Amino acid sequence: AHVALINAVIAEALVEGGVDFSDLDAVAACAGPGLAGSLIVGVSAAKSIALAAGVPYVGVNHLEGHLYAAFLDDPSLKPPLAVLLVSGGHTMVVAMEGHGRYRVLGQTVDDAAGEAFDKVARFLGLGYPGGPVIDELAARGDPEAIPFPRPMLKEGYDFSFSGLKTSVI
Repeated sequence: AHVALINAVIAEALVEGGVDFSDLDAVAACAGPGLAGSLIVGVSAAKSIALAAGVPYVGVNHLEGHLYAAFLDDPSLKPPLAVLLVSGGHTMVVAMEGHGRYRVLGQTVDDAAGEAFDKVARFLGLGYPGGPVIDELAARGDPEAIPFPRPMLKEGYDFSFSGLKTSVI
């Protein structure tokens, strides 16, 4: 089922882009970090397409992809930059000193923000993923109604979301 879905998504992307295999210069896919099952399916599909098209396969670091996503929105950005990277399993503050040169300034010491959202949403019966629905409900709420703990630790730039999650539950 996963392979059929991947093939459908790839076919749709090629049609939408008005290209076919002969137009490809390379094929890229997330090579990690992430959930092993998803990575295996994505990398296998990408390598198969690259082989069939006779072009190189390029493995992309998931977190580095997040760092560069801001450049899609604003191509004029230039390092050095401080980046708040929030992904399902990662929350970190990264100093992007140059292209390909990064230094982690702080990160989660337990649950990442996305994990905390998902666990709280599951507890409240709000479905998955939890972030969008909790964000929507929070925008309509009173930010002073409940004094939740801050997820930042007192020293440095590390985060802890387990106390916030426990407080909500």
